[in-house]
Amino acid sequence: HSHLLLSPHLPFFAFAVPSAGYLLLDPTTTSWSRLPLPLPAPVAGGAGHHHHQQAAALFSLAAASAGLLAFLSDASGHKTLLLANPITRLLAPLPLSPTARLSPTVGLAAGPTSFIAVVAGDDLVSPFAVKNISADTFVADAASVPPSGFWAPSSILPRLSSLDPRAGMAFASGRFYCMSSSPFAVLVFDVAANVWSKVQP
Repeated sequence: HSHLLLSPHLPFFAFAVPSAGYLLLDPTTTSWSRLPLPLPAPVAGGAGHHHHQQAAALFSLAAASAGLLAFLSDASGHKTLLLANPITRLLAPLPLSPTARLSPTVGLAAGPTSFIAVVAGDDLVSPFAVKNISADTFVADAASVPPSGFWAPSSILPRLSSLDPRAGMAFASGRFYCMSSSPFAVLVFDVAANVWSKVQP
């Protein structure tokens, strides 16, 4: 239930800037401020410095919705999503995701009394191999049992899906949308039905 209290419901843009950390832009006043969260700064510098910083970083910004930020654990395996409210500085980790993954694509849709988080693709089928097979969905709302939310049964991605975690997901009318390449397509996830489909040009 505490997860539902996180969203600040204020419009802003969050940026990960290698030289400055996480910054917020308030579009109503066009003012900038630093994101006052106890999270690792984005990587900066050369290859050696990059490797050192990557090893030290625990979470990376993965998605945002309605003023709520989602950071994903960098380590491979069962992922942790850390929800953050940059206004109140509240941080709340979700339970570990059911499926072990390497670099999945993350979607987040937050509302006044609920939120949905999706972690898709890059399933670790062995310590050295990944495939885009499934997605895990975390659901929390006023009617959730338990009230803190739960991981729904995994959903199966369409065949030949190739997700790019840098592209993220968009949410509209109960569905998440994300890009797939090779071949190019748009993947659509119907949350209520827990079913993926593919739209090709």
